[in-house]
Amino acid sequence: MDKSSQNTLHRSIVLTISIYGTFEWIIFHVVAYFHQFSMLLYISYVIIQVLFHGGIYIFLRLTKDFFYLVETKDPLSSLNLANKITLLRISMLPSLVFLIIAVKQYPVGTILLSAIALTFVTDLIDGRISRAFHQVTFIGRILDSVSDYSVLLVIAITYFVYKLIPLWLFMIILGRLLFQAFGMLVLLLKHKSVEPKPTIFGKVAVASIMVLFALEPLKLLTFHGFNTYLTYIEIFVCSIVFLSVFDKAWFFHKERISKRPQ
Repeated sequence: MDKSSQNTLHRSIVLTISIYGTFEWIIFHVVAYFHQFSMLLYISYVIIQVLFHGGIYIFLRLTKDFFYLVETKDPLSSLNLANKITLLRISMLPSLVFLIIAVKQYPVGTILLSAIALTFVTDLIDGRISRAFHQVTFIGRILDSVSDYSVLLVIAITYFVYKLIPLWLFMIILGRLLFQAFGMLVLLLKHKSVEPKPTIFGKVAVASIMVLFALEPLKLLTFHGFNTYLTYIEIFVCSIVFLSVFDKAWFFHKERISKRPQ
């Protein structure tokens, strides 16, 4: 990619992230004003919002070599529509988390549901748009994988805030997701050609988490003795997730070995 294209891509990244971050802050500010959010909640959101979007920028700058079309290998001179939609879903993560926290004390349930609905809509359309307009990019695949794990993270945070899952289970799930993210980032930055390929054990772990998350709300119904059974299920899922860390570590090791120069 020539210098001019790199500069154009950089401006596109900065502009997109800035617009998303600013727009989300404005909406949150208005909601916080009308519902009289505590200053601690509001300031915490602003700090996290700035740090998070700064992190997105750094990640995209570090992975600038991945901005190319998968079909033709042509480099991108700017973010395409599908990339922008996927980035919107990721960009909304801090807002979702803080709305989840706020809904315990403030009547913002409708706003939260609207934000969640928007994330699901973007998840449905970005892949279709990229394929329909031949905009499938390598960075898009990575960002889509990141957004999928972000959804699991948001659900885990929600359940933890509302005491549907215990701290130890939340920490195991969080640790697994962070390990996945860190391992992929290291491989991507070092070898420039690693795709987010799930392992069989990894798929089982993710599927187990999803099944557990579907069952956890049943705690609210207080079935006689059902919470005890759910505890056993939580321990079982926790064991699978914990073991999947070693499976993913082996995958990362094999990828590192395979990329060594012969």
